Amino acid sequence: MQTSRHAVRLRIVVLFALLVPLLMVDRSGAQEGNLVVATWGGAYSDAFREAFGDPFSQATGTTVQFVDAPGGFNAMLEAQAAADNVTWDVVDLGEEDAVALIDAGLLQPLPDDLKAELIEAVGTENVTDYGISFAAYGSVIACNAAVADACPTTPAEFWDVENFPGRRTMYGDGWSDALIYALLADGVAKEDLFPLDVDRAFAKLDEIKPHIDVWWTTGDQSQQIFRDEEVVMGILWDGRASGLREQGVDVQLSFEGSPISRDLLVVPADAPNPEAAFDFLRWYATHPDGGAKWIEAIGYGVANPEAYAGVPAEITADMGASPENVAKGVLLDVEWSREHRDEVLPRWTEWLAS
Repeated sequence: MQTSRHAVRLRIVVLFALLVPLLMVDRSGAQEGNLVVATWGGAYSDAFREAFGDPFSQATGTTVQFVDAPGGFNAMLEAQAAADNVTWDVVDLGEEDAVALIDAGLLQPLPDDLKAELIEAVGTENVTDYGISFAAYGSVIACNAAVADACPTTPAEFWDVENFPGRRTMYGDGWSDALIYALLADGVAKEDLFPLDVDRAFAKLDEIKPHIDVWWTTGDQSQQIFRDEEVVMGILWDGRASGLREQGVDVQLSFEGSPISRDLLVVPADAPNPEAAFDFLRWYATHPDGGAKWIEAIGYGVANPEAYAGVPAEITADMGASPENVAKGVLLDVEWSREHRDEVLPRWTEWLAS
């Protein structure tokens, strides 16, 4: 079994090695005044550019280019590094994935002086040795109230397909969120979740799997299937879920049991322009006005707490990272994910394919 897992991983890396040229920019003439940011695409990238990229460029003269690479960041960066052609200066990715890249030696630590500046600006809890918190979010149970017979408000109700009928969706790459929701649906108390009982979680997931009609893989897709009424309810990222209201969907959200996580802004070990990348992290941390604009545009949290002061309450009410919703949710144990990722992720992939 171990050999087959390595073979699968090798095929994935080879595949992305073939795709990397399509995701790269020409860095043969990379200059100090250029910055390439890899992020999630669609409305997310648009909001990122408007809130942070464009203002940073105007303030510093640095040209910021966004590369849309939704998901698969780890394999893409591994392939770039193997080809000795890393083209990204800043990567915006989930903390669990960032931890895996740290273990692989593909990220560089923050300089000590920068880390101290970032901590002073946003607090110790929002800064790690390798990056700064960005796009804090929760997965949330979303339901189209206009077409659903009844909307689930707890994980157990989401699993109850008889009393809460309707086509469902879950995140195809969201293995840790899925395990947490499954255990909560099976009656495990929030305070007793970690370490996760993986076997028990997969047994509970077996019950819901036949009723998941779409396993979405990008934020844009998760919204599209709701707009098209391809699904009635599902587990979505909170920002994408709340954004459905502006797209004409009468969506109802429940943060009960929401796994709360965050992205990190990190710098690859062989980034072409690390100094420009570190300048960007510093600028992001010290400009709460950009953070407020980001929150209003996309509904995800930021590191600087001052950014929330001017944001309307109806927006923060739909954010997993807001204080009232954090109290209902579950903070992810990233160290557990770090220790068990190589064991559980292949099992998740095989389970999805079975």
